[in-house]
Amino acid sequence: MIDFRKKNILFNKLERKFINYNIDENNLDLILLDLNIDKTDFYSLFPKKIEDLCYFYFFRTYHMSYKEVKKKILSEKSISIKTSLLLSVFIEIFGSKKRISIFFLTYALLNPLLLSKIIYKISSKIWYDVGDKSIDFNYYSKRFILMNIIRNCLFYWRKTLDVDKTLNFANRQVTFFGKLGKRKFNAKKYISEKLNLNSI
Repeated sequence: MIDFRKKNILFNKLERKFINYNIDENNLDLILLDLNIDKTDFYSLFPKKIEDLCYFYFFRTYHMSYKEVKKKILSEKSISIKTSLLLSVFIEIFGSKKRISIFFLTYALLNPLLLSKIIYKISSKIWYDVGDKSIDFNYYSKRFILMNIIRNCLFYWRKTLDVDKTLNFANRQVTFFGKLGKRKFNAKKYISEKLNLNSI
C-alpha cells in the first residue's frame, strides 16, 4: 500500500506530461529531470519505465472504480450485477481521461503480451472483489470470458472514443458471453447426467 501511494504521487506529477507531450523511453529521463523527480526513486518503483507506468495506470483506474462502487458491491447479492457494475464504472473512469487513456492503451496494443497480462489480472481482481468462490475449471473460464469482454470493450472504446456507446457495447458483450456460459453449463450438466445414467 505504501508503494501504491508513492507510485501515485510520482504518476500524478507525470500525468500532465503524458497528456501534452509524447513521452517515450528515450526522453523519459529528461522529463524526470524537468519535473525534479529523483531518478533513483522513480526507477525503484517503475524499473521497466513506460511498461510499468502503463501497468500502474490500468490498475489505478480499476482501484478507483472499485472504490467508487464498493458500498454497492457489498450490499448487492447478484454476482453478475456486481460484475457488470464494476465493468461499467471502469469504462466510465477510463474513458473520462481520454488523452492519457489513449496513450497507455496505444502503448499496450503495441505490446500484446503486456495487454493480455493487464486484462487478465483486472478480470481476476473483479471476480475476487465480487466474491466469486470458484475453485474448479470455472475459476479460469470465468476469467477468460471476462478478459475477452474487457479486451473487446477497450478495442471498441479506442475505435469510437465514446463512453456511452462503449457501455452499450459492454452490455451486449455481457449478454452474449452470459448466454454462452449458460449453454456451456447446460451441456456439462447433460453430459454429467448421461455419464451417471450409463454407469448404473
